[in-house]
Amino acid sequence: MTEFHWFGVLIAAATILTSFGEISARKGWISLFNARKGVHVTVALCCALAIELIPINNWFIGTVGAIVVLLLFSVSKKWFSIDHAYNRTSWGIFYFGLSYFLLLIFWGQKSPVTVVLAMAVMGLADAMAALVGRSFPIPALKMGNEDKSWAGSSAFFIISSILLLGALHQLNWLNYPMAMLVLFGFVLWLTLIENSSANGTDNLSVPLVFGVLFPFLFGPLSRIEVASRFLEILPFVTLFGLLSFRSKSLSSSGTITAISLGVLLYSLGGWIFVIPILAFFISGSVLSRLLQTNEQVLEKAGARDPLQVIANGGAPLLALLFGIFSHNIDWAIIGFLGSVASATSDTWSTEWGMRFGGTPRHILNLSPIEKGLSGGVTLSGFIGAIGGSVFIASMGLFFMAFGNWFWAIIIIGVFGSVIDSLLGLLQAKYQLPESNDQAPSLTEKKVWNGIPLKKVKGLKWIGNDVVNFCSSLLAFFASLLFAAITT
Repeated sequence: MTEFHWFGVLIAAATILTSFGEISARKGWISLFNARKGVHVTVALCCALAIELIPINNWFIGTVGAIVVLLLFSVSKKWFSIDHAYNRTSWGIFYFGLSYFLLLIFWGQKSPVTVVLAMAVMGLADAMAALVGRSFPIPALKMGNEDKSWAGSSAFFIISSILLLGALHQLNWLNYPMAMLVLFGFVLWLTLIENSSANGTDNLSVPLVFGVLFPFLFGPLSRIEVASRFLEILPFVTLFGLLSFRSKSLSSSGTITAISLGVLLYSLGGWIFVIPILAFFISGSVLSRLLQTNEQVLEKAGARDPLQVIANGGAPLLALLFGIFSHNIDWAIIGFLGSVASATSDTWSTEWGMRFGGTPRHILNLSPIEKGLSGGVTLSGFIGAIGGSVFIASMGLFFMAFGNWFWAIIIIGVFGSVIDSLLGLLQAKYQLPESNDQAPSLTEKKVWNGIPLKKVKGLKWIGNDVVNFCSSLLAFFASLLFAAITT
């Protein structure tokens, strides 16, 4: 059979199995839960088999991309039974396809084994974890927003370990002294990510984290220094995460996300990709405790959740990955520092401005706006933005000689803070209930005391996390532009 025939067979098999699961659940022949997990396993196996039977080329990746778009449309229209049974959108189906598509783009040709094993772990181990966890829900092990169990997480760990151990032994990739320890540390890490994920996001987070690090730990692309750094950082990030959680700087799921970010940054890049972002997090946490914040207005206050961690740490991680895949680590360092400087500049600006600034002014027309609302600026906040940018640029001096890059990072960091304020004008604002006290009339919270609020300004899909991520991403691009011009 040609690759086109195999592709057609696998697409047909996945479609028929998915349809059979839907029909069986709707007819009551089997439970919706069992139908979902059956489809989960069979579709994952189809995805893995496709790597072995079909050449990974542009038409194959493009077709998978088209299927992902179709999944996005079908999920948004709530075509699947789970949408009606549990009254929520089944985004996990879309995330599964998206993770497969992204893995194909980056590793389909360079390391197809990575794609196969990532989908196999997600398809088999995750499905069995759900089945076991449903049968033995007690004792509970809840690290995120969903109720999970020790039994389910243990099943994920055991099945993933057996699957990867068998594959790596067969491939003869356990060929360095600490390989077994690295493997079990890696699987334990994936287990924590799976447990802390909610609303189907494990279908995205587990395969992508797998794909980012696995090829550099095992196989032809592996590097012994990456494996060594992976083992070195695990106890440190675990201690940091526990302290952050105990101090209520991070939520439980936010802690796992922050640990994962630290593991990836140090394992793949070393201390230069850890110290600046660690300085950002610690300084932001200290300022938020020392200085006054307006929790009535801010969209999110208190412990950082996973989206907040990704919003501020996603662009720095992309900078490191850019350096790895482009083989240009010098540009990656500049891009990393620029994106972290942007996040720090914005955080310091917000905290400093809310404590010492007067009435904020609209960044474009300078009209007064309520303190804490995105899109406002103060002189004190601007000084704080400069201070945060200088702080991160100074972190770079521990690793690089002083040069023009230092001033560039300061400027780019402040630029990111300004972009954040401009994008903040598009952020959704909601009307607060009328009050006799001096409470503000607008907030960035969608819900107030359990009551959904009416949106009166901005775009519904733009929240603080989107604004923070976009501003730090633009700072990363500006840093790359600087690096391109000066080298």
